[in-house]
This record gives sequence, C-alpha cells and structure tokens, in this order.
Amino acid sequence: MSGRMGRREFLKATSAAVAFGALSSSVNAQVKELRCAFIGVGGRGTALLRETIKLPNIRVVAICDINEQNRERAIAIVQEAQKHRPEALGDKGVFHYRELLARNDIDCLVIATPCNWHATMYVDALNAGKHFYGEKPLAITMNEVRAILEARKKNPNVVVQIGFQWGAHQGRADVIRKVHEGVIGELLEGRFHRFNNWVSLGRWFNKRELSGDWMLEQAVHEFNLMWWVTRNHPAAAYAVGRRNVIEPNNPERNVTDYYTAVLEYPNGLIVHYSHGWINPQGFTGMAAHFIGTKGAIDVLGAYIVLREKGERIVGQGQPGDTFEHLRNFFEAVQIGDPNAVYCGIENGVAASYVGLLIRLSLDRGRRVTFDELMQLDDGWSPLVPTY
Repeated sequence: MSGRMGRREFLKATSAAVAFGALSSSVNAQVKELRCAFIGVGGRGTALLRETIKLPNIRVVAICDINEQNRERAIAIVQEAQKHRPEALGDKGVFHYRELLARNDIDCLVIATPCNWHATMYVDALNAGKHFYGEKPLAITMNEVRAILEARKKNPNVVVQIGFQWGAHQGRADVIRKVHEGVIGELLEGRFHRFNNWVSLGRWFNKRELSGDWMLEQAVHEFNLMWWVTRNHPAAAYAVGRRNVIEPNNPERNVTDYYTAVLEYPNGLIVHYSHGWINPQGFTGMAAHFIGTKGAIDVLGAYIVLREKGERIVGQGQPGDTFEHLRNFFEAVQIGDPNAVYCGIENGVAASYVGLLIRLSLDRGRRVTFDELMQLDDGWSPLVPTY
C-alpha cells in the first residue's frame, strides 16, 4: 500500500465535492424521506442531532447510546422537533448498535462515539452497506486504517462523510482551488497552530488508548486542511512535546499536553504545526497558513494575498460548517454517490496518517518517515463482545 493518492484521483474527488455544492440548492422537498439512526449522542452527537432535525426529509427513527441520560435527552429532542418517539437502543450494551446495521428500514447512520470505537463501527457499517456520517478521526491506529481501507475496497458504494465540517465552506474550497491552479506559486512553507487554554477535558479524552491523543482526536481537522491544499502526505516528521504538565498527579492521564512538529513533504514543502492545552487567556488561537513563491493563503480565513501587489483574493461561495456538512452527506445518500461528499474516507485516511506520523515521532524520540509508518503494526483488532 503506497498510501498516496495520485493527482488525477484527487482532482476527480475534489471536483465532485465542489460541484456537489452547486447541486445542494437543487435538491428539494420532492426527494424521499431518509430514515436515520444516531449512534452516540453525547456532546458532539447531540450537536449533530440538533443540526440534523433542521433538515427536511430526514426522519430520526432510532437513538443508540449506552448512557441512559444521553439517550433520553436525544429522544426528547426528536420528539419535540419531529413529533414522534424514536426507538431507543443501548440498554443491551455497547454492541446493541449492530441491530441497526441489519435493518432494511434504516437508510443511514450518524456516528459520534469515543474515538476508540470509530474503526470498529465504521468497518461494521461499511460491511453492512450502511451509509454513515462518522465523526473524526477516522482511525487512531495504523491497523485501523488498514481495516477501514479493506472494508471500503469491498464496499465502494457506501456513502461516507467524515466530520471535517470545515470542508463544507465553499469560499475555502474556492481559494484552495486557486492554489491548485498555481495562484500563489510553489508551496514553500506551512504555518499552523492550535493553542487551547489550560484545561483538561477529563473522561476518555485523558486516555490515549481511547482518544488516540490530541494529534488524532483534535488536530486531524488541521491535517485535513493540509491534505486538501497539498494533495500529498508528508514524507517524514519530527516532533517534540511533553506530558504530565496538566494534572501531573493523575496517573490515568497519558495524553500529550503540548507538542510541536515539523512535517517534510516530498516536494520540499515544510509545514510547522504546534498544538497544546497550556495557554492562558490572550495566548490562545489558531492559524492555518501556506506561503508560496507568489503569495500566501489563510485557509481558515478563506483568502489569498499576492506578494508583489499585495492583492487580497477572497474566496467566493457560501460559508459552511456542521449544518452544511450534514446536508451534503444526506444529499449524497439521496443521489447514491459516494464521491459527492465533501470529506470522505480519503480525507479521513490522510488526516490520520499525519496524526499517526507525529505520534510515532513523539514515541520514538526521533525523526520518522512515512515509509516507517506504512510498516507499523500496532496490534489493533476490531472490538468484539466479551460475553
């Protein structure tokens, strides 16, 4: 497995996704109602549910969560919005969701569970032929990535949208398209950071085996932007960082509190990425910039500045976030086109590769190559019932 998507394949996928933005305005109330089930309705899952019920022709027919409070809260939201009580699942344990996969009366799923469950559920959904919107990250180990790619190969017609909601912004798509056309010239450097305030989110976020660590749980949003712009994977990475700064006396916390990585790309591009949870008020913030020989792009801001004239080029098109990302997924399901989603499995794989490469460098305390990552066997196997 080379792990690299060729230029032709990438442009085909990107063109389809951008073109679908124009299609969305033409999908109207004449389309059939989709019957959707939700798996995982904690904080993020509930936010996705609240956005989904704003959409026409989506009927939420089942809620699955092992937490009764989460489950009942979600059911109440659906009852108020859609005037019916969806079926409740999850009281039989963590694998209760598999009952949904075998049902013909459910068209699609929205999955928002802790990260360690993503690969198992995504592989299950792919093999069951169930379209799904799955929260990021796609995977938190290399063997998970391989399992998902294998399931995808066997089930190419399943519509999958990964929850990189920044990909729904059409102005962003417009300026990135201009970068691909050479407007800012050859890419020289990327300057990215995400500086969070000093806090621990606790719970499963504290445990790498459940979250993948922050370079998988959170930073994959930025890594998806890197993929979108560069259309390539890093050839190598070197990262340094520290644990045990926040909650130093908590023996169960094993995630990285802050780190900095240098990503080396095959064409000479260097990307710097810094990420952490150690900042006081006034020192937080984000940046996602690429510098080229002719100018620079602010990817999050969706604009370009040209070097010689100082001209500012603002991306054209409707803004978009979670609501538009969900809408795009459901419309792709309606037309039955896996290539119509903004951020599919290819995006999820590319973003996870960067996070895994950085994590491997941190663990080994040295520069690591993409080829080393491709050879990594990290022992994952799908989660299975223990009863």
